Amino acid sequence: MMADRAHIERLVPHAGAMCLLDAVAQWDAAQITCTSAEPGSSHPLARDGVVPSIAAAEYAAQATAVHGALLDGAGQPRAGLLVKLMDVDLHSACFPSRGGVTVNATLLSRSSGGCLYAFEVGSAARPIASGRLIVAFGSPAA
Repeated sequence: MMADRAHIERLVPHAGAMCLLDAVAQWDAAQITCTSAEPGSSHPLARDGVVPSIAAAEYAAQATAVHGALLDGAGQPRAGLLVKLMDVDLHSACFPSRGGVTVNATLLSRSSGGCLYAFEVGSAARPIASGRLIVAFGSPAA
């Protein structure tokens, strides 16, 4: 099953403009590929009309949240916190003004306490950022 924006909004802890992903293009137990429209000047993370490349970390974190929810078969996001970014390479200063965004995230490790992913964020024009991130899972709500 592929997810559209409405489905993604149910799987990430963000809604409206802060839900940065528009679709799941592909996923399996090991990885996920998500897409998004080109970020315009009204993007919620834009500064002076451009989106800085460090915002790729948020795109990646949202893709991992979607992946985790799909793996769990959950209809809502799991409580979690992005606790660490590692080996982040920013390939440009900002997102390109033209072209959509593609987010690839690969699950490297997962336990009951959290998960580790490698990610690549890019556009048709060029790579934007890559790295790894760790998400720590919160306790289920009582």
